[in-house]
Amino acid sequence: MKFRQLLFIFTLYFVPFYSISGEPFVIGETLTIDSKVLKQKASINIALPSSYQASTNKRYPVYYKIGTDGGFATAVGTLRALSHAREYPMPETILVSLTTATAVSIIERGVKSEDFINFLAIDVIPYIDKHYRTQPFRIVSSGERFGMAPLYALIHKPELFHAYFTISPWITDESGLLSDFEAFLKENKNISAFLWLSSGKGLREASNYKKLVEILQQHAPKTLDWKSAEFNQNTNMSQGLLSLPTALETLFADMYLEKDSPTAQAGAKSIQSYYQQLSKNKYGFAVSAERTLSDIGYALLRENKVKEATEVFQINLKDYPDSPHVYTAMAWAYKVDDNWAAALPMQKTAYELALQQNSEFKDFYKKLFTEIESKIAAK
Repeated sequence: MKFRQLLFIFTLYFVPFYSISGEPFVIGETLTIDSKVLKQKASINIALPSSYQASTNKRYPVYYKIGTDGGFATAVGTLRALSHAREYPMPETILVSLTTATAVSIIERGVKSEDFINFLAIDVIPYIDKHYRTQPFRIVSSGERFGMAPLYALIHKPELFHAYFTISPWITDESGLLSDFEAFLKENKNISAFLWLSSGKGLREASNYKKLVEILQQHAPKTLDWKSAEFNQNTNMSQGLLSLPTALETLFADMYLEKDSPTAQAGAKSIQSYYQQLSKNKYGFAVSAERTLSDIGYALLRENKVKEATEVFQINLKDYPDSPHVYTAMAWAYKVDDNWAAALPMQKTAYELALQQNSEFKDFYKKLFTEIESKIAAK
C-alpha cells in the first residue's frame, strides 16, 4: 500500500475525535424522527459541511449511508478531507447515516433491503429535505451485509438517488437480487445513474460479486456509468477506506476540467457552456465553473499574460461575487502588474468573505492582505 494511502487512513481514524486541548471534537449530531416504516421512533446521524452555518444561501448534495455508528466518523472525515480545499475534488456534502439502533431495528425485521430503502424514501429523505438546505442530488452507500440495499434501490426506486456505492456487498443466493438486477438492466435501456462496486481480499459471497460484474458487462446500457474496483491486496476492512474516496473522486471527476483539456483550451464561453450542460443533464443543480476559470487565469499569469488573465478573472467576479477566491485571484493579477493599490481592496474583500464564511482560507487570505498593506506602506 502506498504511503499516501496509509497516511490518509491514519488521519481519518484519529483526527475527527479530539482537539489539541483534549476537548471533544463534535463531528455531527443524532436526530430522532417518527418512522412510518418501523412504526416507532428512529434515530439517524447527520453531519453538516463546515460552511453550512455561514453560507446561508447555499444548498448541498446529500450522501446517505446505510450502516451503523462505527463508520460514521470515517465517512465524515472522508467527505471533509475531499471537499475542504475549495470543494476539490468533490463538493461539500451533507452526510446522513443510520445509527446502530436503527440498523438493528431493521435487521430484526429480517434484513430486507426494501426496509432500508423504504425507511430512507418515506421517513428520512422527506425529513432531511424539509429541515436542511439540500440539493436534489443524492448518493446512497452501503456495504457488506447491507450491500444489497443500494442495488435494490437502483432496481425498485431509480428516481430516488443519482449515485449508488456498494462496497464489499454480501449478495446472497436466496435474495434473488442477481436475477432481478439482470432483468432490470434488460428492461431499462435508458437508465441514467452512477454505480460503484468494490471488493477486497476474502470477500464473502465473492462468486456472486463476480456474477454481478458479468451481468453489468453483458447488459448494462451505455447510460449507466458503472465501475468495479478490486482491492485484492486489502481486506474488506481496509479496502472500504480506500474505496469510498476513490468512488467519490470518480463520481465528481467531470466537475473539474483540466486546463489543457480541449474544452478549457477553447476559452471561457466553452467552459461556461460545459458547466451549464453538466448542471442540467447530470447534477440537477448549478455546477460552478469558477475553479476551472481560475486555474486558466493563474496559468495565464504564469505566462505573464496579465491582460488575458484579468479578463478571465473578471468573468469569475461577475458570476461568483460571493466567492472569496475570485477576489484573491484578481488581487494576484494586480500584484503581478505591480498595481498594489488596486490589489488591496480586492484582497480585503477576499479576507472578509472568507472570515464571514468560516473558510479554510481565512487565515491565509488575512496574511495576503497584511502583506499588501505592508508593501504599500513601505513605498
